[in-house]
Amino acid sequence: MVTVLGEELPWIDSVFQRAYPRIRGRYVATWLFVSGGGILFLAWPAQFLTLQPLWGPGAHDTRAFVVTMLCGVVITGVLMPWAALGPFRPIVRFLRGDPVDPADVWHAAVRQVPRVSMVSTTSYCLVGNIPLLLVVGGPRGFTLLDYLSGWLVACLITAPAGFFFVLIWEVAFRPVLREIQPLLPADFDPDKSWLTLARRSALASASAMAYTGVAVSSLVAATGDREIALAIAVLATLGSAATFGGVITALVSHSIFMRVDELKMALVRIGDGEPGVRVAVRAGDELDDAAMSLNRMAERLEADDAALRASRARLASVADGERQRMERDLRRRVLVRLQRIGAEVGEVEARLVDEPDLHKLSRRARESVAAAEVEIQRLARGVYPEELTVAGLEAALSATAERMAVPTVLRSPGVGRLDHARESAVYFCCNEALQNAAKHAGDTATATVTLAREQGRLRFEVADDGCGVESDAQGRGMDNMRDRVRAVGGDLTIAYRPGGGTTVDGWVPA
Repeated sequence: MVTVLGEELPWIDSVFQRAYPRIRGRYVATWLFVSGGGILFLAWPAQFLTLQPLWGPGAHDTRAFVVTMLCGVVITGVLMPWAALGPFRPIVRFLRGDPVDPADVWHAAVRQVPRVSMVSTTSYCLVGNIPLLLVVGGPRGFTLLDYLSGWLVACLITAPAGFFFVLIWEVAFRPVLREIQPLLPADFDPDKSWLTLARRSALASASAMAYTGVAVSSLVAATGDREIALAIAVLATLGSAATFGGVITALVSHSIFMRVDELKMALVRIGDGEPGVRVAVRAGDELDDAAMSLNRMAERLEADDAALRASRARLASVADGERQRMERDLRRRVLVRLQRIGAEVGEVEARLVDEPDLHKLSRRARESVAAAEVEIQRLARGVYPEELTVAGLEAALSATAERMAVPTVLRSPGVGRLDHARESAVYFCCNEALQNAAKHAGDTATATVTLAREQGRLRFEVADDGCGVESDAQGRGMDNMRDRVRAVGGDLTIAYRPGGGTTVDGWVPA
């Protein structure tokens, strides 16, 4: 099974993928620490500064900042690890090398991320935002409605930040998913996820709009000049869309389009004759439904392809067996009988020295028998060359090249032996290509046969410099060549150039 990932990872995936092998044993703890640091030192102070203009003038803002940072430390250092380490424990055990069900690791890396983020976001909304508002509301004389509206506005920033970290953690866990994917059982079912594509897109849009709205309101509230306020509103909207909103939209789009590209690549590769390709299941959403449907189709195609190859291999094996039997019969029966007849005719010829006419007739009969022996040997060699069985592919092709009507050069830098089926397939393809060259290439043409081992394959090429004839004009032989090579797991292509010769290029597994 081959999991499709793309030729090159996007840059954001590459960042996590490069870090993954270096910190694999402490991967979860490291990213919890990095996420906590980002929240505590970037997101949390940024939220305070964004909300401050909306509270109006008042005292004790320094004390409020200290309180909110202390709350952030408690949440980040205690509540967030408590919320994450339990659900992520299968991942930690897997990365530590402990025995664990791959399905549990998959569910922890995919299903637990939104849950952990929801618990953490709730903690920040309750434990972080409420104490902050209690500190800033007293000096400003907040009413109950002011406290409630202030808390809701603060949550409009906290919640989008939580969704942002869901998207980041999804990317962070992709190296784990790439490693665990081949270990999942063939009948693995990810079930349905709550975070469908529609909800993911809706949350992305809502998060971007909520954050933009609060940011614009905060900046406008900081000035009393109408024209400046309008200019700030436009610039803040554009800036927010290009930063936080743009990042969230980009992450969601990246997550969706990356998987769409995987599906597209899988379809292309399956269409190109790679039914072993599979698409990884990543989120239990609609794209995973499509991926599993494609995987089931690929499994059926792979089974049909295997059955077809096995059928071709059986037919080729039967044909080769019949060729060998015919070659043995010709040599051991017909040729031996002809040799015996030739010897007997020779004896008769020796006794008819005094009968010139009969002596001449017997001599002609002996010569005809000798010519028949040569023809039988040639026919037996054409049916199945003895050199192929005894000495291998190189020796058989060398002998064939010497007998060909078209001058032929064999280039074979010690490719060695293969199993019988593959040597037979390559030999008869090359032999058929040389016979076609002798028929169609022209009287002045020459041919070259090249064998080479490359990347676990034996490549063969038969090229002539004749007039070049379309494969359609060369009869059923070309189809037989393809069938022979594909029966042993290889492939073959034929290229012709009018006036520039024909090239047969193929390979078989070595």
